Amino acid sequence: MRGPRVICVDGVNSMTGNPADLPALARLAREYDALLYVDDAHGFGVVGERARDELCGYGKRGNGVVRHLGETYENVVVVGGFSKAYSSMLAFVACPTPLKRMLKTAATPYTYSGPSPVAALATAIEGLKVNERRGDELRQDVHDMTRRVLGAVGGLGISTPNASGYPIVELPLANPAEIDSVGTHLFERGIFATMAAYPLVPRSQVGFRFQITAANTREQVEGLVAVLGELTDRFRFGGALEKAA
Repeated sequence: MRGPRVICVDGVNSMTGNPADLPALARLAREYDALLYVDDAHGFGVVGERARDELCGYGKRGNGVVRHLGETYENVVVVGGFSKAYSSMLAFVACPTPLKRMLKTAATPYTYSGPSPVAALATAIEGLKVNERRGDELRQDVHDMTRRVLGAVGGLGISTPNASGYPIVELPLANPAEIDSVGTHLFERGIFATMAAYPLVPRSQVGFRFQITAANTREQVEGLVAVLGELTDRFRFGGALEKAA
């Protein structure tokens, strides 16, 4: 018996920082009359539509990975949040009109939810104003700082799965047992990182990730680069590249 078909994917992977192949997935969804569900938590506010006058490779406006990759919204459901780029407890669903009508009557969290906190609405509104005034300049700063970090990572002989240049950088460790020591070193040196420890991830993927934000400074980025150099002296990274002689 034929039932509904849904393809679910992260717009930008929360660990690798790489985008999904949305054009290929969207074609597949339309071919089989399926919905493509895109969780754009890490793309919204950072990457956006491409334009000739864009300031950096992240595009303009921060209006999400679907627009960034030049895909349409046909058969696509986009779920995004304001918690990453706008520091606000708000989220949204963008979807085809028939699905929206159904969700407004059948989605229990929507039917029984209360109003959004005033503080969350206020921060989102102010964030959108900042985005309108100087969002592209802020994204350019994030882009440039991320390039500096990725360049330093490569120069240190560390391999990262990040191939996009987006500001999420994951660094796998060669020895999963060293994760606590690495985390302690980062914390003591003032670096906030998300630790990916076993069994949260397979042993082969144990490591940590950090994100560059518009709130960071060039000085902080240079501090991060220095700490990464310290780590390479004490620990081995997974898939490490051969350092130049």
